[in-house]
Amino acid sequence: MRGVWILLVLVCSFCLTSAADVNMTQRQIAEQCLIESNQTIAELSVYNISLTRFNDGYSQAANLYEAQVIIESRKGKVNYESVIAYCNEIASLKQTAVEALDFYKVFLVFYSENIDANMNASSVDSIIKQIDGEIAGERYENVLPLIDKGYEEIATVKSEQTALALAYGVAAKGIGGFIKENWILLLSLIAFAIVLYLLYRVRIAIWVLNRKLNSLLLRKDTLKRLMSEAQKDYFQYGKIPESEYRIKIKNFGELVRDIDRQIPLIQQDIARFSFAAKEKQMKEKDQERARRISK
Repeated sequence: MRGVWILLVLVCSFCLTSAADVNMTQRQIAEQCLIESNQTIAELSVYNISLTRFNDGYSQAANLYEAQVIIESRKGKVNYESVIAYCNEIASLKQTAVEALDFYKVFLVFYSENIDANMNASSVDSIIKQIDGEIAGERYENVLPLIDKGYEEIATVKSEQTALALAYGVAAKGIGGFIKENWILLLSLIAFAIVLYLLYRVRIAIWVLNRKLNSLLLRKDTLKRLMSEAQKDYFQYGKIPESEYRIKIKNFGELVRDIDRQIPLIQQDIARFSFAAKEKQMKEKDQERARRISK
């Protein structure tokens, strides 16, 4: 019986010691994450952005940590998990913010290279204004969807440029007079366009896919050039700190890899449609040959 009591005392002592070790480990993790969060805020200062959301999160984490330390000193039950949760939120927000800012920089370069003064880019400018507002409000999670929307809008603006040029030419001659003089031709063109679409919809799909592929290749070239500039700024000129360089190269590299994942899929679709077009062409030739033989 005495041996059983000794065993119970040892087990209880072990449990208490383990609990203390767990709490100490949590405290150490909380201390480390506060240090890392402070470093994160310092690293983000190079982006010249508002850090209110980051500082608020850090203040909450620091206050919770101090409260837990006081509770621990009074032998109370402590829980550092809330401190660690705030730190994780800061780390996640940093990743989102850096990606948003770097991807936005790439988008602006793409915009400047593909939109000229003669184009009506008001729709794209509106998206840029929205993005600036989201960044100013530190709502970085909303930036990436807007950037994707911006790329689509740039493609639309470019494709509409040719149509607008033709429309301006017609307007210069007088729309009413042009329609009156050429209404038969216009109706014929519309009918022809409908028939053309029905006959060549596969080729139109291939054209759309090729346009998307070319847009991705342009974005990839832009990213590679920005990566090269970042390498020169860091290694050759020493204009940027190592932390900023590593973040830029990491994010630009992820963008390139994402594009590299999309390119084979588009090429697959192009190959599939091309095969369908060839099959259709061969079938039409066979039908034509059969008609000639029957005659």
